[in-house]
Amino acid sequence: MNEDAPTESLDDRLDRLVSEYSDRLAAGQRPNRREYLDRLPAGARPGFERVLKMIEAGMASPPSRIDPLVPGAEFGQYRLEREVGRGGMALVWLARDTKLGRPVALKLLRPGLALEQRHVDRFEREARAIAKLHHPHIVEVHDVGEARGYHYLAMEFVAGPSLATVFEALPIDRERTADDLARATGIAELAQHGSFEQAIARLLVPVVDALSHAHELGIVHRDVKPSNILLQMDGRAVIADFGLAKGDDDPSLSLTGEGIGTPYYMSPEQAHLTTKRVDHRTDIYSLGVTLYEALAGRRPFGGQSFLEVVAAIRDTVPVPLRTSTTRCSRNAAAVVRCAMARDPDERYRDADALRLDLVAVADGLVTEARQAEGGVLRRVWTALRRTFTGESFEYRSEATLFGVPLVHWIAGRRRPGQPRRVARGWLACGDTAYGLVALGPLAVGGICAGGANVGLVTWGGMTAGLLAFGGIAAGLFTAGGIAVGWLVGGGIACGYAAMGGIPIGHYALGGMPIGKFVLGDQRQDVEAREFFQALFESWDGFWSTLF
Repeated sequence: MNEDAPTESLDDRLDRLVSEYSDRLAAGQRPNRREYLDRLPAGARPGFERVLKMIEAGMASPPSRIDPLVPGAEFGQYRLEREVGRGGMALVWLARDTKLGRPVALKLLRPGLALEQRHVDRFEREARAIAKLHHPHIVEVHDVGEARGYHYLAMEFVAGPSLATVFEALPIDRERTADDLARATGIAELAQHGSFEQAIARLLVPVVDALSHAHELGIVHRDVKPSNILLQMDGRAVIADFGLAKGDDDPSLSLTGEGIGTPYYMSPEQAHLTTKRVDHRTDIYSLGVTLYEALAGRRPFGGQSFLEVVAAIRDTVPVPLRTSTTRCSRNAAAVVRCAMARDPDERYRDADALRLDLVAVADGLVTEARQAEGGVLRRVWTALRRTFTGESFEYRSEATLFGVPLVHWIAGRRRPGQPRRVARGWLACGDTAYGLVALGPLAVGGICAGGANVGLVTWGGMTAGLLAFGGIAAGLFTAGGIAVGWLVGGGIACGYAAMGGIPIGHYALGGMPIGKFVLGDQRQDVEAREFFQALFESWDGFWSTLF
């Protein structure tokens, strides 16, 4: 068996393992199912095992006569020439339409999967979805049928590479140029579009046009990703694989764990799996992820398993594009931010709005997304408003100092079971915050405020610092319920100079003082007792107003 590449995505690994398992069964071997399951994360194993069982059942008792797929085999009017691709669900062959004399891509559902109706339904749904669409940048379906034990789709054959293949061919160790994109795609005219970001924006404009056409007809693709964006030899980009497409009004768009798309390109609402409804804006998000990957040279979210990737998309925000790379302008970064907004209401309202901004990037003009963002004060106001209203919000500034964001602010209530949200920045606010100024339940830094704090100046329930104020405070100068330090004040105070209910120190003032020089109940000086009684009453009043 082939070794699993450490950088291989879960989606690619699933496809490869299904293909390998099917091929070994077809060759008469008896592969060990457990060996294949052990090569996947635990969360992906149950569903994968069901697929393997269906493949085994299909090989053992095929639903109808299944002939081997070999060059020259005929499926009605289509004659197979060579295999051009394969995945977990289907095989794709280049075939010849003997009636019309044209090449077609013949997509064949794996026989074992045909035993479960939902796979056949998805296959046929793709045909119905594309049949409604007539657009030069959407792969055209010519025919759908069943022959020789296979369900098939006959589609327009796209001879060029996918955008995923193009991304793999681009350099990652230097700044990318429009010439690099032209060489990787084979489209020479892309080199004439200025910078790399201008060229990639120009390349994606027709793809957005195609999505806009689908959305106008009520069809949501739901699996937009680089491998589903194909390039014709004439330079035309087309979008393919509408197998997950459904109408906006389809009730099953409230996800049930099926048809969720490739995890790396999911929208946050898709990543909730069962609780969120998706609409056309999920395609806008996925295209934003594709643009992020093109400009940064890496995906915005990662993980070692399907569930880790989903959790990252659902619970975090990616590193800002201009922090991740210096290869893009503020305009392009604003487009990505708007397309990838966690809240669908904050994304582009439709594909046409995204298209206009991509054209602006391609032409080197200011985008609507950048104009709408406003300045720093507007962003700070948004962060504060959401902090106090409890809305979920995360902001990480593009500007950095020594590689650390100037601001990293996480606000809103944390869901049950969600891990602590960590903020790191010169100004940091989060469940756990590290920064020069750190705010949160657990804060570490220079000036800290929150539940438990460690820093120079701290304020909270449990604090440790040079100046510490809180319920339990430790430091040089401290004040709190239980205080330990050099100059301290509190209910129980321990230090060189201590004031409180029970002070312990060299100079101690309080109800039951312990030390060398003490003032308290034991002192018989009436004037002193009255003075310190008034002092402690005012001190108690001060703390009661705070806590």
